[in-house]
Order: sequence, then structure tokens, then C-alpha cells
Amino acid sequence: MKGSIVAIVTPMKSDYSVDFHSLKKLFLFHEEAKTDGIVLIGTTGEAGTLSISEREEIYKFASDNTGIPLMAGVGSSSTSDSLRFIDLALKNGIEKCLAVTPYYNKPSQEGLIAHFRKLASSDALIYLYNVPGRTGVDLQPESVDELLDENNIVGIKEAINTNDRMEKLSKLLEKRKDFNLLSGDDPSFVEFGKYGAVGIISVAANIVPEVIKQISDLIQEKNFEEAGLISEKYEKLFNILLENSPGPSKYLLAKIKMLENNLRLPLVRISEKLGKEIDEIYSNT
Repeated sequence: MKGSIVAIVTPMKSDYSVDFHSLKKLFLFHEEAKTDGIVLIGTTGEAGTLSISEREEIYKFASDNTGIPLMAGVGSSSTSDSLRFIDLALKNGIEKCLAVTPYYNKPSQEGLIAHFRKLASSDALIYLYNVPGRTGVDLQPESVDELLDENNIVGIKEAINTNDRMEKLSKLLEKRKDFNLLSGDDPSFVEFGKYGAVGIISVAANIVPEVIKQISDLIQEKNFEEAGLISEKYEKLFNILLENSPGPSKYLLAKIKMLENNLRLPLVRISEKLGKEIDEIYSNT
């Protein structure tokens, strides 16, 4: 999967059940913006709060209600649970799966490699996801290198935005041309593009999908100058949307009547102070 891929929020009703009517509205919103892909039940989708049955309902509903290519979030701190999520995705017609590094239990690099090799033994196409700030473990480029021999591992979403990390991952692309590097960080997407990223899994695309699509298209054309100018214009918005995500995204989507501003505990609505900051930034972009 390439291009502008939204890490979509999971709408909730006032009783905190999944709001499928609003989810359909979001699909139409992204179809109009020509979003290239949707990640279901990722971090932004409040994955940790959803039951197995809700996951399956969302996978099936998405498969039945949008033609946008789908990727299923299947991350867990348990390898067996991730395999179960993969089976549910495949059962509902979703072949591409995004697997974050196991969180909280902090496996070694050897453990991470073994985990992802096990996931690759399934029939799914696996995208690795490295976001140490949330998981407590950092999948090293050397470990990714070892996993390149798994044909079912087809890419990585990388949230570390240092030049050293981008350069090391870029070198891996020379070894396997079909391996996709995806940015996991809206503010540094353009820089990732210079190192060979073919797309982004974006939080900001929940709010400004047409902007992320435009930046992504310019990067694919290697027009980094224009892409950078647009990114710079939206930098404050990109950054503030990452604070206590998905709180800010749901706040703004509620403002434009796309969904109700509800999150499941332990997540809560953003503070009034943060809301005012977001309003000011959003109105000035």
C-alpha cells in the first residue's frame, strides 16, 4: 500500500458502542478526498479498547462499505492474539495487516524477530510498525534487515524521524525493491520521502485528508520543495493532533459534525484549554 493512508478513528456513540453510521460518513469523506488507504483499528482507532467481536464487525463493515484499500491493525503484546486478529482480517477480505511491535513486555530484538516471523507464517501481507514512544521497544533496522527474507513482510511504518534511522531504512530498500517504507509521523513525512518513503499512515488525514493526499502525490513526483512548503503551512496542526491522539482528531471531527466526541476509557476528551489551542490553529491554516 502506498500514498496517503489514514489511521482512521473509531467513532463511538454516547453509550460508547461503535458508531457505524458515522464510520460510513468517514469512509465517504475519504473517498471524496481520494485517500489512498485506510488503517482500521490502529492506535488512532483505539485498538486496545475494542473487543474481538467489535474488531470483526469493523473489518466486515469496512469491507462491505468502502472501495478504499484497507489495512487491519493487528498489534498486540501477545503473538497468539495478533495471529487471531490476522485470521479475522483475512476472513473479512483484508489481506494487508499492520502489526505494531509487542508493547509493555519489552521483548529483545531476537524476540521481535521471532514474533514477526510467526506473523509472516500466515497468509497476510504484514507491515511492521515501530513506535517506541508508545510501545517501550525499538525495532532496530538490523532486525528489519533480518526479516527481509520473509516475503509476506512487505513494509514498515516507522515513527522515529531521525536522519540516522531514515538513512538506515533507506539502505534496506536497495536490498528489496518491493519493501515499502511508510512514514508514521506527519510533521516529518516530506523528509521521509527524500529517503524513499512511498507513503504515510497519517493521523492528520483524519482532519485534512486532501492536504495529506496532495503532499503524498508531490513526494511521489519528487517535488519535495512544494511538498515541504505545504507541510510547513500545516506543521502546527500536524503537531497538535498528535497530543493525546486520537482526542484532538475526534474533537475536530465532532466540530464538523462527522461524529460524536466520545472516547473509551482510559482515554478522555481533550481539555478545554487544548481545545482552544486547536481551534485557533485550525482556523488559521
